[in-house]
Amino acid sequence: MRKHPGVADYLTSIAKALKGAGVRWYVFGAQAVVAAGAVRVTADIDITTEDVPVELLRGVLKKAGFVVRSDIADVEALIEHHRILPLEHSVTGMQLDVVRAGPGPEEDMLQRVVLRRVGRVSIPFVSTNDLLVLKTLAGREKDLEDIRALVRSASDEIDVAVVRRRLDEIASLIDDSTLRALFDDQLKKARRG
Repeated sequence: MRKHPGVADYLTSIAKALKGAGVRWYVFGAQAVVAAGAVRVTADIDITTEDVPVELLRGVLKKAGFVVRSDIADVEALIEHHRILPLEHSVTGMQLDVVRAGPGPEEDMLQRVVLRRVGRVSIPFVSTNDLLVLKTLAGREKDLEDIRALVRSASDEIDVAVVRRRLDEIASLIDDSTLRALFDDQLKKARRG
């Protein structure tokens, strides 16, 4: 009987496919939260790639077994207008969301990836500080829970001053003065409980 692939297997095949095409990328989302030391249960993978043609990504990731999801209405509009390529493994159904980096902060994050061993392969993950920034930007309750879990993990990778500075930079770009306060509120909650 064939063993069901685990996240490490998927990440390894994604890494091989993207490396073969020379595409820079990183893991973000729940898998990055787990890799940074916090407990999180998830069943999908989220990655960001440099801004390359979507057809290149489709072709390369198809070799790793991933195809465009058929359960999303107007998937082509999502791909074109939101820069998200929603995929699933053709055999197992494991979901993979691929975000093509836009100019600015996402491109900067590609320069700051942290390589982490997953099985026998080094996989690029978003830095923990950038992960905290992304989670603050998303602002959903599960993202705020992830911030608190990461802070409670007491990772030596976290530099609160760096996170605040990056949030301030993004806040000025998108005209949102609430980002730092939202992050600081999660810091307080994490330290209290």
